[in-house]
Amino acid sequence: MEARITDHYSQRGRLADRLLALGRDRKEGEGALRAADLSPFDQFHTRGRHGTAALLDLLAPRRGDLLLDVGCGIGGPARHIAEASGARVVGVDLTESYCRDAAAVTAAVELQERPTFVCADATRLPFPDGCFDAVVTQHAAMNIPDKPALYRAIAAALRPGGRFAMHDIVGGPAGEPVYPTPWASTAAASFLLPAAEIRALLAAAGLRELAWRDMTAEVGAATRRPEDGRSAPSGPGALLGPDFAVMSANLARNVAEGRVEVVMALFEKG
Repeated sequence: MEARITDHYSQRGRLADRLLALGRDRKEGEGALRAADLSPFDQFHTRGRHGTAALLDLLAPRRGDLLLDVGCGIGGPARHIAEASGARVVGVDLTESYCRDAAAVTAAVELQERPTFVCADATRLPFPDGCFDAVVTQHAAMNIPDKPALYRAIAAALRPGGRFAMHDIVGGPAGEPVYPTPWASTAAASFLLPAAEIRALLAAAGLRELAWRDMTAEVGAATRRPEDGRSAPSGPGALLGPDFAVMSANLARNVAEGRVEVVMALFEKG
């Protein structure tokens, strides 16, 4: 199963050089490349950098906090959080090529507090219990079949009173999604549960709910039409290639038809 998931994400090859080239093309004026120059391309979740900003507003980490990003991808959200809040960020992802790209890109941009990246399974986090002030995850749980283990691992990683902010896709009432999607080429690598079951699992892991927001309507309204092939791709599609347009179109259809829902939530460890 791990190989099936990592194969889906690594099929586009190394992304660091392409991402840095896109950032340099976009940058205006002289000076060092910054994380903000890359943010239109390196955030692989609904609403992109705006989704990360909304999650950061909900979590409100303090400067110097130690924060864990579970399912960090190529590090876009981790760089955004570090730059915007001053938190010390550690990113974890199962896909080794993503972790290598995240580290290479982060080394190439100007950041006062540089995130670090670890290749690991989110259900078996390689950190001491209680060492993080906060944990975030965006659009990662869809690939994890053992969600009880995921939420137990997140709770264990948090110090008492630490907070967990999530931005995820959950199962909708209208049946199975249409594939391929940005997170899975087929249903074999997709593990969605409805919102009520997710909330119950989080409570069972010892995480107290502070806020729960259904973002489905907002995401549906913001979803762009798929690329038509006559103009240059934009956003993550510029980095991930033409297949991403099909995946994005299917995501928009799944949201519109009620096959998936998008939620953003905040929890506290008791």
